[in-house]
Parts: sequence; C-alpha cells; structure tokens
Amino acid sequence: MTLTHEVPRHGVSIAREILEDSPLLVVQGARQVGKSTLLCQALNEEEAHFVTLDDALALDYARHDPAGFVEQAGSRTLVIDEAQRAPELALALKASIDRDRRPGRFAITGSSDLLRLPGVSDSLAGRAESLRVYGLSQGEIAEREQPEDWVAWAVDGYQGLERWNEYGGSSDELRSAIIAGGYPEPLKRSDRRRQERWYGSYVERLATHDSRELGNGSRFSQYLETLLRVIANQPQAELVKSKVARSLGIAESSLGEYLTLAEMMYLIDITPGWGMGYSSRALKRPKVSIADTGLAAFLTGFSVEKSRVAGGFEHYGALVEAFVCGELLKQATWSRERFKIAHYRKRAIEIDIVIELADGRVVPVEVKSALSVDARSWKNVVRFGMEHQERCSAGVVLYHGSRAVTVEQDGFPVHVLPISSLWQHEDQ
Repeated sequence: MTLTHEVPRHGVSIAREILEDSPLLVVQGARQVGKSTLLCQALNEEEAHFVTLDDALALDYARHDPAGFVEQAGSRTLVIDEAQRAPELALALKASIDRDRRPGRFAITGSSDLLRLPGVSDSLAGRAESLRVYGLSQGEIAEREQPEDWVAWAVDGYQGLERWNEYGGSSDELRSAIIAGGYPEPLKRSDRRRQERWYGSYVERLATHDSRELGNGSRFSQYLETLLRVIANQPQAELVKSKVARSLGIAESSLGEYLTLAEMMYLIDITPGWGMGYSSRALKRPKVSIADTGLAAFLTGFSVEKSRVAGGFEHYGALVEAFVCGELLKQATWSRERFKIAHYRKRAIEIDIVIELADGRVVPVEVKSALSVDARSWKNVVRFGMEHQERCSAGVVLYHGSRAVTVEQDGFPVHVLPISSLWQHEDQ
C-alpha cells in the first residue's frame, strides 16, 4: 500500500492525556518515525509554539540562552523537536517547571533516549512522562478508527473467534507489508527502488551525523552501519556478544557500548529472556533485531521475491517474528492492558514470544511463516502452558494463513490465528 497523505496516529490520545496531567511530555523514537507529526495532530498552532533544533538559529539560541529559550511560548505549549541536540536545556526545563508546574507546558521530541543522556534523567525525574513512538502500525496504515489492541482482545477471551472463517488480505499482501515496514516516508513511494534510495540516505545520515553526536568521541559512528547489517542478517536471534564482536572486529566491551547507543537511537529492539526468578533454568540471553522490518530488509537486500525461494524462507521466518514483536510493541503504547514481551528457551522448549501481563498472567505465542500448521506447530506452546498452568490458561500460534481455529491438546487450548489478526481482530 502506498500512502497518499498523512495518516492519523493512534498515540495522539495518549499524548493529549499526558499533556493534561504532566508539565512535560517527552516523545521519543527513531528519526523519521513521525514524532513531530503526532504532536502536530495532538496540538494546533493556537495551543502550541513549535521549534526544531535541526534549525541552526534555534539550536544556537537553546545552547547559549537555555533559560530564555524555554520561556518563549508564553502560555502556550512549547514543542521542542530533536531536543537531544541541546542537553543543556534539561536544567532550564527543570527550573522552569519547578517555578510553574502547570500541565502541558512543554512537549519535547528526541531521536535518542533523552532520559538516558548524562544529566538529563536526574533533571527531569518526576517532572516528565514519556511516550514512545514507533513507525506506523498496520492499523494506522489501514487508517482504522479504533486502535488495534490484540492483547486486550486476548485477555477478554478472544471474543467472536467461533464466528470467524477467513480474515481479509492475502499472503502476498502480508509479505509486502513486512518488507515495507512502518517508516512513513518510504511508504509514500510507489516502488522499492525509490524506497531504497530513501533508506540509503537515512542510514547515511545516522552514520555520519546522529551517531557522532551521541557517540561522544567514540568510534561508534564508524561501526554503526556494519553493526546494523550484522543484526539485520539474523533477525530475532539470541544475542551472542562475542560472535557479533568478532564480525565487527572489535572488543566485546566496545560492542556493549555500541549496542546501548543503537538502542538509545531506537534502531534496535532487545527482547529479554523470560523466567520466573533467579532460580529459573530458562536461558535469559536476550534476542536482538532491527526495530523496523523495512529497514532490516533494506540492510540485507531482502525482498518479497526472496522470501519465497530456497535459502530465503528461513530468513523470512525470523523477519516475520520480528514483525509480530514490532506490532505488539507499537500496540503496547496505547493498549488498555499493561504488558511486556519476552522470549523463552528452556531445554527443548522454545517460545518465540511470551506476553506477560501486569498481574503476572502470561500468553505464549509461536510465530509461523507457513501457510498451514499442524500439531508440531503448537507442541512447545502446550508444553509451556502445562509447565505454567497457574499463570497460563491458553496459548496462541500466529501463522501466515487466513483461517482461525482453536485446538486442544492434553486439555490445554491453543488459538491458531492469522498474523493479520493482530490488527483485524475487531472485524468479525
């Protein structure tokens, strides 16, 4: 699907809620995912004064007179775009908020994690609420009025499942959606060549500009693109730091720093291992992937055509898992339920995604890139469920097909659902 206009963002209502409650809203996410767009949808020009620190004059003002800079909006909300470029604003914001704690005074965006920058987190602690913005979700791309909330739907008992025959959308449409990713700008371009030109410029900007500012004199900028390509070649793989460090030709200690910086730029997602406390024998090694599957496909030269041929199917399967994780993370920012995602491996049991709710309940989810599934597909889900019966009442298999069915094995129910149910669950 090619976007022809700016689409409404589901996080707008959350941004408005925070502005009603807190003096400072911090909107964070990778460069070009739509942070400024979201704030423009949440606030009009009568309510807010917009400034970007990508503008040289504004940046100079912020650095040389931070106290004056933060007072320029008067009674309106001051929106500061790319605020990570002037960390010295943190103290000025703190002082201004301490004098006047009215809600909605400031909204700032950052392409790196502002709350992890030196000196910033202490200054803004207790004064700010943050909102993570990802690329467009599939529900946003389809311009669904009601934000998709798959986890809440699952918690409510998979309402309407017995009435379903087939979901809309074809296998080819799903493949295209996964390869396209969620960055708004490339989705406006009509063919892959034009999209790849945008991605090329994007990665170059990250490597030559953004990473230099964040790296603070380290060699991070020299290795960023290579690091991203190494991770993209093994999506949702368990992170073995020694192996990745060898691929880059750097010390393992340096790799740890570079991974932290890449995560602070919101370019990678790290999925922790799930376990029930320190005594658990479950492997706690995290998985790592590129945060957007469109960017991952560009970095590896992967395409819809390659996903269908020998040698490409296994890579596509891992990319599908990363895509599902990404959609769930996007929905977590507006979901009615508070939840976290992890993965699980213990002896012979591996679970792609474990969704853990705030009350401790868990939902094991296996992701399959095949058009059909059988008992082997949900074997591990059942074993996990039987081992954690006190916290787990049902499991899920998400697959590339179009039909929904519930199966039961050893008394444990498993809902076999199309991947597209992540954003189409309210259709039936």
